Amino acid sequence: MESQRKNNFKFANALFIDKEAVFALLLCQEGLLAPVYHLMNFNEMQEVDKTGIFQGQSFPFSFVLAPSGKRNTQVIQNVSKGDVLTLVCEGAACGELIVDSTFKIDRKERLLKIMSGDIYSQKAQDIYKRIGDYAICGEYRLFLNPDKFSFMLNKQTILRTKKNIQAQHITAMALDASPITRIHERIFRFVLEESDLLVLLLLRRQNEGLLDFYIRKACLQFVIENYLPTNRIILFPLDDIYLFAGTHGIILEAILAQNLGCDRIVIGENYPNLTIYYDNQKIYSIFDTIKDIKINVKLLPEFVYCNQCNTIVSLKTCPHGNHHHIQYHSEFLQGILRAGLIPPTILIRKEISAKILSYLYPKRFGGLLQQFGAMFANNGMIEKQDDERFYLKLIDLYKTNSLN
Repeated sequence: MESQRKNNFKFANALFIDKEAVFALLLCQEGLLAPVYHLMNFNEMQEVDKTGIFQGQSFPFSFVLAPSGKRNTQVIQNVSKGDVLTLVCEGAACGELIVDSTFKIDRKERLLKIMSGDIYSQKAQDIYKRIGDYAICGEYRLFLNPDKFSFMLNKQTILRTKKNIQAQHITAMALDASPITRIHERIFRFVLEESDLLVLLLLRRQNEGLLDFYIRKACLQFVIENYLPTNRIILFPLDDIYLFAGTHGIILEAILAQNLGCDRIVIGENYPNLTIYYDNQKIYSIFDTIKDIKINVKLLPEFVYCNQCNTIVSLKTCPHGNHHHIQYHSEFLQGILRAGLIPPTILIRKEISAKILSYLYPKRFGGLLQQFGAMFANNGMIEKQDDERFYLKLIDLYKTNSLN
């Protein structure tokens, strides 16, 4: 409590914002939400929320800064045009804002816009608590360590790679890879057949589940570095902030991809928040309602493993029934991993399973590692003994067949 009071005194003329707000402001500052380059004023907010259009292009809802909290409310109500406010996140100054205007907002109406009408879910209630009664607009700038927001560097990498390989077609794909499966690899290869460069928007959750961003990124990088053309795939960390929460959030992902230089975005038909419907035997999605977002949208069918085809297939092309199909549901795979079991290699590569299990259950085997050399065949060399290698050797042993 004493520390909080000192912070309040230190930043007497400040707005206290969280990491989600910082990330959203940074996306805007870096031009990744274009044509939106600034915080909207009252008139702009009303126009965008009414029409879903900003400067001739679809934009799902207004981009405003309305931080919650009594202190923030008091500050916003008492500032004047031209005042300079310090932006504070987690006890440290992260930017400044020159006040242009302030205005009252309808919190419930804003929640409706963000969540596309879904205001009763737990996620919606959490977002509602973060929305204040007053918004503030004006020019701002963030001063941040690029290492903490690596996408600033990745943006430059994308542009540089695009130039180096003279990429004509760049495809974006949002995913959380929790965990990365054989299906992901199949999709990556499918996309690279038609694109020069693939940008993977790897989602970073505010509340991570069983597999946090660190291990998901490590596994994804391993697959890319060992089984895919590394010079044609770039990871782009994307914080899964509340702006992307509702159905319309997927439009923001398309806008972001477009501003990264992509001309196409691929999305699975079962992707969360993707609204699709059929009319006259033709599939339609929310993207059929957008205006002047110049990016092609490719909807991917669901893939499964068919035990008759003995390979990964699309549900649209496999002639066999559902009882022959093995689904790649992340919840099911996470359940296997949570139990400490090794998933079948037709679902996840053995190296990925070994990385995840050794991460979830560090130093699990204890004394067994001392007998490592005696338990498994090796190439005669002294090998590193750790949990990850133990899993790999164990998986190989499962595949050993009798000679009889």
